[in-house]
Amino acid sequence: MIEILSPEGRVGTAAKELAPSPALLAGLRIAVLDNLKPHAGYIQGAIARLVAERTGATVTLEIAKTSAALPAEPEVVARLRAEADLVVTGSADCGSCTSWSAYDTVELEQLGLPTVLLATAGFTELAEQVSALYGLPQARIVTVPGPLGGSTDAQLDAMAANAVERTLALFTGAAPAAPAQEPRA
Repeated sequence: MIEILSPEGRVGTAAKELAPSPALLAGLRIAVLDNLKPHAGYIQGAIARLVAERTGATVTLEIAKTSAALPAEPEVVARLRAEADLVVTGSADCGSCTSWSAYDTVELEQLGLPTVLLATAGFTELAEQVSALYGLPQARIVTVPGPLGGSTDAQLDAMAANAVERTLALFTGAAPAAPAQEPRA
């Protein structure tokens, strides 16, 4: 007898919740988790600094993980937990980096750290889908037009400036978590 198995089935994990959103960011500590994709840390840092300037928060940590194709190492996660109240992570701008950035986002949210995932326009939908598979369809995702790797500092600064309002809304829960397209820089 031959048994035929269907490749269809339930995928994903149990539903998870976002970390509670702070009403105000003043006095909070913002960290950047850089996946080492070209220019990712630059724009994430720019967004974090602009949010801090506008709210009275402080950027306390900019840390890189070993690879965009791996989850954040336990010691990196430990530092984020110890030194941050909010995290900007990413970038979601290719296949494996999107998957692992979404994974990191979900894990950090489950540790109580509101986390905004930076995605480029071409990978926002994938970031949403992967976040949902990890149990967090309402992940906080901010979209910039990209590309990051081929952009100048001026273009990256413009993308960061255009992403600040959305990032603030995502951190504070003032907007639905579904990503909105940011204007092209």
